[in-house]
Amino acid sequence: MSRLERIAADLDEVARGLEPDCYSGADAARFTAVAARAERLACTIKTLLARRAADTRGWARSSHAASPEQWLAEVTGCTEGAARDALQTVQRLDALPDTAQQVRAGALSMAQASHVSAGACADLGAEQRLLETAKRSGMRELRAERERVVAAATDELEARRRAKDQRHLRTWTQGFATHGSFSGPTEDVAKILHALEPLTKARFDEARRAGERESRDAYRFDAFVGLVEPGTGPASKPQPQAVRVRIDLPALLRGRTEPGETCEIPGVGPVAVRHAREVLSNGLLQLVITDGVDVQTVVSNTRHVPPALKIAIAERDRVCKIHGCDHDHALERHHTFDFVDSHRTTYHELGNLCPKHHDLVTHRGYTTTDNHDGTWNLHPPANAPPDEAAA
Repeated sequence: MSRLERIAADLDEVARGLEPDCYSGADAARFTAVAARAERLACTIKTLLARRAADTRGWARSSHAASPEQWLAEVTGCTEGAARDALQTVQRLDALPDTAQQVRAGALSMAQASHVSAGACADLGAEQRLLETAKRSGMRELRAERERVVAAATDELEARRRAKDQRHLRTWTQGFATHGSFSGPTEDVAKILHALEPLTKARFDEARRAGERESRDAYRFDAFVGLVEPGTGPASKPQPQAVRVRIDLPALLRGRTEPGETCEIPGVGPVAVRHAREVLSNGLLQLVITDGVDVQTVVSNTRHVPPALKIAIAERDRVCKIHGCDHDHALERHHTFDFVDSHRTTYHELGNLCPKHHDLVTHRGYTTTDNHDGTWNLHPPANAPPDEAAA
């Protein structure tokens, strides 16, 4: 029996005899982290060996599958798409030794490695930035950073042509629910989302007044239905909102992005520089240029947050500032120092938090400390229950 087979047998024994109720909450959390690292390492071993089996066609000797990804999907119980992505990811690691080292050390999951390697293969200079994003942020932000890297390294005209050619709106039914997905050029999708935003907020406010609490996605669906219901004709439609475009000044002046540069609609995705130039004459545009006004100098002596400072905070804190939280919807501004004590509103004393974390620090005695990497640590109050404090 090989060492790997012995380890698998030990894990089988642990799983069969595991009694979660025998552990304290703190120990359960600690062993969850241990199991997660073991899972990452096992996934790495599995995928490296699967690639060897694929390269040598060793899989064909013990399977009737038509392709390596079909065989791997059968062995692991995943979809063929997921199996194909795993094989492609481990192949990309050949050119990315730093990422490969993180994967082999169990510090990076295969899902994270997929995003890092896809972006780094488009722009080798972005590998370290992507690894740092994977380390400090969740999958949502890592995916967004990968898209920024790939977009900056891709020919804009070709990328937009492909987005237009692949545009679609599909639906399928399961039971009494109809599901759907759509795809199209980012600037066109942004028009839909901006039209929904005021209606989503109105539905959110209405639900809160009624004591209801559902997800933002649920309220966005209600807003979508509201667009086509009677009484939502042109006369009653909400006024258009300002569109924000984030772009690096060199890209704006040059007319295209180069590796490492950004041109995107926040919360939606990358767009061509041509689009940013086209909307420059639009009075409802908020253009955020990286070499522009030093927004850190904006200070207010009231609770009111000036528009320039609001944009600055939104640009800096695209997700919740609490380390490891990648919540990016309905973020709320938080003063790290009580206004009654500091009597000022500054760039460094404000930060965006998700509603859950904002409630903890505002009403439940939690405090924050700065990690000096753009994130905050969250600390429970001294009187928190033992398991909660340990977490």
